[in-house]
Amino acid sequence: MIVSDSKKPFCKRNRCVGNHGTITWLCTLAFLPATLGMTPHVRTLEYGEHVKKFSCGELYYDTFYLDTKRDILFVGAMDRIFRLNLYNINRTRCEVSCADSLTLAPSSVANCVSKGKSEHYDCRNHIRVIQPVGEGNQLYVCGTNAHNPMDWIIHANLSHLGRHENYPGIGSGIAKCPFDADDNATAVWVEHGNPGELPGLYSGTVAEFTKADTVIFRTDLYDTSTGRRVHPFSRTIKYDSKWLDKPQFVGSYDIGEYVFFFFRESAVEYINCGKNIYSRVARVCKRDTGGKNILNKNWASFVKARLNCSIPGEFPFYFNEIQSVYKFPDEDSTFYAVFTTSSNGLVGSAICTFSLDSIQEVFNGKFKEQATSSSAWLPVISVKVPEPRPGQCVNNTQTLPDSVLNFIRGHPLMDSAVSQKNGKPVYYKRDVTLTSLIVDALDVDGISYTIYYAGSVDGRVFKLVEWHDGVGNAHSNLVDVFEATVPEKIRKMEISSKHKSLYVASKSMIRQFDLVMCKGRYDTCLRCIQDPYCGWDKVRGECRPYNRGFLQDVTKAIPNICEDCEKKKLMSVYWGQSVHLACAVHAEDMKRLELGTIHWVHYSRDKKKMLVSQRQDKYIITSDYGLVIMALTDHDSGRYDCRVGAHTLCSYNVTVDSKTCNPPTELEYKQIYSNWCREFEKYKSAMNTWQHKQNKCQAHLNDVIYSRAPSV
Repeated sequence: MIVSDSKKPFCKRNRCVGNHGTITWLCTLAFLPATLGMTPHVRTLEYGEHVKKFSCGELYYDTFYLDTKRDILFVGAMDRIFRLNLYNINRTRCEVSCADSLTLAPSSVANCVSKGKSEHYDCRNHIRVIQPVGEGNQLYVCGTNAHNPMDWIIHANLSHLGRHENYPGIGSGIAKCPFDADDNATAVWVEHGNPGELPGLYSGTVAEFTKADTVIFRTDLYDTSTGRRVHPFSRTIKYDSKWLDKPQFVGSYDIGEYVFFFFRESAVEYINCGKNIYSRVARVCKRDTGGKNILNKNWASFVKARLNCSIPGEFPFYFNEIQSVYKFPDEDSTFYAVFTTSSNGLVGSAICTFSLDSIQEVFNGKFKEQATSSSAWLPVISVKVPEPRPGQCVNNTQTLPDSVLNFIRGHPLMDSAVSQKNGKPVYYKRDVTLTSLIVDALDVDGISYTIYYAGSVDGRVFKLVEWHDGVGNAHSNLVDVFEATVPEKIRKMEISSKHKSLYVASKSMIRQFDLVMCKGRYDTCLRCIQDPYCGWDKVRGECRPYNRGFLQDVTKAIPNICEDCEKKKLMSVYWGQSVHLACAVHAEDMKRLELGTIHWVHYSRDKKKMLVSQRQDKYIITSDYGLVIMALTDHDSGRYDCRVGAHTLCSYNVTVDSKTCNPPTELEYKQIYSNWCREFEKYKSAMNTWQHKQNKCQAHLNDVIYSRAPSV
């Protein structure tokens, strides 16, 4: 990918403005082997109108908060916070003097370096939490601060609080965000539903420099008007592997009377069989204030369950390690997540969805326990579960009996796993590691589509579409794969349906992609009609944003829908000539999208249909699915279709002109050969005469030089 900004952005009166960049994508396709003497074809796509870029250097853009009220994307990076315009991220300037950035430099860098950490990465202040506070006019921010986490409350215009605007409980960021920039962590600010209706932060992170203590944590709760601490912090039990065992957190959500956490961790229930990683969803009640004596300052409502993302069968294939989770901001019924396999085995990724109802059903089901350290993990029989049921929300957890608190202390794990929706993954693929996920919803002509954007470790975005048929069965299709931050890993993604944009971050850049990329992105009808944002305009013969009247077949319900859209190209060739027929498909698309097998079909003049097979003396299928026909004869006339499945990608009507250039008769051949021989003899005679004259001239020149040479 080549990026060039036509004009540099500029800073004027402390406002950041700029110009759209121009992005050019180059795709090189070698149509023929080098032995055929043809030059590889280079296809250039202009993407300036569809892609915008922001970068202030290699700052590790790890944290996003999308503020729909202000049309701002807040970005947390190394030592910096940025405000990016959601319409055009190119309008943000990098200079510290601009109002669209705030520098939060680390403290105690020398102390961090003395502990063996690198000065230019580890001992910086990586901003890992940005959350809205109150009405959104203020932001909660937490950063690694040179391995000594620190937090701030700032204004949404990226200015610090005034001298008289102190916010209680702010200063130390320990247990609120990680020490190490490379640790996975999550946090969500909860305004309502906490004890005393006091606001506070819920986090899942590492609470010690040594990483020995991992925690699901709620901060002390303060009366913001008086600054008085009303309720102390709540957390998971320290160093208890039944509660948490080296978790890697990927998401947290405030839903109703609960806060949910998603993470992966070492599976304590598998330990007798070896080591394995399982994905989890955990739940705590927002009103939880811990037990009075037992579980004091610990959660009295903490429960967790395994997430099952697997390919079904007699022996299911599990994707055990959750990497990212997404929920629509205004809809709580479904969670969308991307999973990978263990790094020690077969590499693969899958996307699975889970309903809130199925999660709650598991949390209302049986608990799991291990009687002794060598026993198998088994479900707890109902008579052993005390009342009120552990894990349920109550008005005051400090009134819970010791039997309930002791039970939840030893039984945080549920017996059943949370089942994936539809009993199968939305999508899975081997040899790909997906680590980020964002989802959009679209309704076209009464059909609801769910569009998934999954980011990979090598900087690509996989675009998938899911829909349900008339009987409710789910189907999905991979419609596009595009380079976003190649070769850098995608670190964060966000989406804005209002601005019809996808925002993708890596360590050195942020890119904004239009959700509707039709013309220029899809140059064939077949590719175009599978994207629900697009449709094929038969009049213009191009892919455009969908309107009624355009062709669209996301569900693949209409056979040969593009048949009449592919113009038949006329080719007239002479007898004995060879010809190359290009197929309108790109080799990379074939590999990535798994469109099916490309094949060529020949319809002769007498309407006979023949599948064209590779034959060195006649047919050559090129690396980019083109067809070379050698030494054409009358039998090679007719129509040639390049097809994938039931769809025609391109069509050629080939006519062999055998009259204009007939093969010579024997007499004509001998006459032509005799004429050629005479001409060749004349050429040889002329060459001999010229060579003789050259030799004479050279001999004369040598004599002159010798005669003039001085004698010794």
